[in-house]
Amino acid sequence: MAISADQFLFRQAKPNELEIFIDILERAAQWMEANKLNQWIPGSFTAPQTRSHIEHTISIGDAYFIIKNYPIPANSTRTSAASTLPVPSSGTIIGTFTLNYTDPFDEMLWKDIVDDWTDAVYLHRLVVEREYKGYGLGPKALMFAEQEGLKRGKHFLRLDCMADNKLLKAYYREKANFKEFEDYPGERFFGRFERPISATLS
Repeated sequence: MAISADQFLFRQAKPNELEIFIDILERAAQWMEANKLNQWIPGSFTAPQTRSHIEHTISIGDAYFIIKNYPIPANSTRTSAASTLPVPSSGTIIGTFTLNYTDPFDEMLWKDIVDDWTDAVYLHRLVVEREYKGYGLGPKALMFAEQEGLKRGKHFLRLDCMADNKLLKAYYREKANFKEFEDYPGERFFGRFERPISATLS
């Protein structure tokens, strides 16, 4: 069942919400480990280097929360910096993601197989809390990422996952219509996926 537009929004995370952001990622990593999904390692997001990277991403406005929206007055004119949807007076954080444009990690993964690795928005750290699975929020986050990329003149949405995460790779390839590239053969193997951003996005 798809969640309606007035029941959720995306907004930029604030510097004082770093701990909330990391906690969501850590709990997702713990769930993955408990369910034998090789994607994220518990404790990796609290490590100083990763923590600092997330803190920087928040500071430049490229880290987002998915918010379960509560009803607000129909005459409200408040809007989010991250979308044109109303900002609620209250709401529940139900997920996260980040958008990268010039990150060295993405350069490392993509510069060998595309003509211009900077011609894309890169989606990372997408999490939806387990109780909100099945509401279509993942696809909506992908579309939001494409819209943000389009604003910056990018032509592709790219993402990656662990190369042996067959379930996630199948979803990107078969459900989300991404083109799959050869796995990145570094110290850790990563699956690489890309789909073009449509200029008709509204």
